[in-house]
Amino acid sequence: MARTRATRSSATTYVTSSGAWAATTASTAVAATTARLGEALSSFRAAPLSPDDQARRAGQLLRYLALVPVEYGRGVTERTVMVDLEVQEAVTFMRGAEAAFADLRLNLATIDAAQTATLAGQITAAVADLDAANHKTAVLTPDEMTANVEAITAGLTALFPPEWTTNADADFDVLAAVLDQMEAAVAAGDYALAESARLEGYAIFDFGPEPRLLGFAPPLVARIDGLFWQGYGGQTGLAQAIALEAAPAEIAAIRADLDTALEEAQLTLGDLPSAPGAIISNAAIIVFREGLESVVILAALMASMVGALARHRRPMILGVVLSLLATAATWWIAQEILSSLTRFGERLEAVVSLIAIGILLLITNWFFHKAYWKDWMAGFHQQKRRLLSAETGQFLGLVILGFTSMYREGFETVLFLQALVLDAGTAVVLEGVAVGAIAVLIVGLITFKLQARLPYKKMLVWTGVLIGLVLVTMVGKTVHVMQAVGWLGISPIPGLTLPYWSGLWFGLYATWQGIIAQIGAAIFVLGSYYLAEGMQQKRRKNLPVARAERAQPNP
Repeated sequence: MARTRATRSSATTYVTSSGAWAATTASTAVAATTARLGEALSSFRAAPLSPDDQARRAGQLLRYLALVPVEYGRGVTERTVMVDLEVQEAVTFMRGAEAAFADLRLNLATIDAAQTATLAGQITAAVADLDAANHKTAVLTPDEMTANVEAITAGLTALFPPEWTTNADADFDVLAAVLDQMEAAVAAGDYALAESARLEGYAIFDFGPEPRLLGFAPPLVARIDGLFWQGYGGQTGLAQAIALEAAPAEIAAIRADLDTALEEAQLTLGDLPSAPGAIISNAAIIVFREGLESVVILAALMASMVGALARHRRPMILGVVLSLLATAATWWIAQEILSSLTRFGERLEAVVSLIAIGILLLITNWFFHKAYWKDWMAGFHQQKRRLLSAETGQFLGLVILGFTSMYREGFETVLFLQALVLDAGTAVVLEGVAVGAIAVLIVGLITFKLQARLPYKKMLVWTGVLIGLVLVTMVGKTVHVMQAVGWLGISPIPGLTLPYWSGLWFGLYATWQGIIAQIGAAIFVLGSYYLAEGMQQKRRKNLPVARAERAQPNP
């Protein structure tokens, strides 16, 4: 019995110790597994953010961080909380920054995992410091909080890809969040908190979008300011409504009007697409202009291919068909390249537009100088005569002649249209391409099937004038985009107010930079035309003298 009790006791001791060991081991394993799951979940996102959403979220993160020391400084003096409300708002903004960082953490970790982990620790520490201040258990001085937040901001700025550092929509996103807080405070009857949120929202607008918006739409700035403060156009402003403790429904109505104005401001400062009608017209003009030139070239080259020489038209037509296929392939390649660079946003649009403007200026200048047209046509005719007199390689040579006569225009067209694609999208541009292509097809059928001679010179001149208008519009839009991304300053023209549609249709904005650039482009085009005319008149005037000199016998 004693042995049995002893054995039972030993067994019990063994089981107990074994259970404790097993429990400890299981606890350690669970803790390790939990840690791994936590690490994995911290960087997991069910629906990954698109490149545009990543840039917007990064902008929100920086805006939220910038507001934290502002609110904290208003609520804390030395190490004492003086205004609880301000500290609570600092906590709210820091929580918003923490959530934004969590959305971006996976992407940042692929850039620099160690730096991302360091920033995560700094953000967690800042959140803990703010919570401690909010509960008044430990309060940092405003300078200490500012230094901590600035360290986080500096680390993020150094880590962010370049395309994340400029996002015009982030200010509006944060502003919307602050106005949501204002409405929530009104609904809770806390008008003091609502007023604080209103002031915070106006500060975001005042220091962010307003200085840039003044250059493009001063009346819109006045409208937004009025809705934030004492009212505009008979509508009560938020400041007045909150001071009078208006009903939540009334303040919600004012907020709705303000949202409408802010959306218009966001369109103006962000990726402002041109009016679809303007894009379709411009695309059609470009396609028709380049297509008309191709028709004229082909008509001139094939004019002598009649009778026995008519068989030479077939290889040239084959070359034209191949050039159309090559143009389509060039379009596809251009789209693929631009798609891979979409992360650069409006900066890509600015660069492509500048290239298109440069070539448009060049060919417009060439067009008005008849030397361009004569030299180009003379080269084609010389090549045709050489091929027709050759016995070998004639077929291939004529195919190449047809190909080059058409593909040059196709390549230029693809390049010009890319700037419009970045502005308004592929679908709208293709509508204009279809309209222009139909017009070219009609002209081609009249020329080659009906053997009718059209007033090509007048048509080319008029399409040249229209291309000049497209050029001026493109210059204005490009300057606007460069101002939006910060590559050009914004200098409003005092007293000048332009309607909203002028920017959508013609790229006209009330800034010195845009107007001067457009005037310069117009002067270049007109000056090129009159210079070419002057050179032609001088050449015609000197032609009899030159002929007389050549006719004189040599001594």
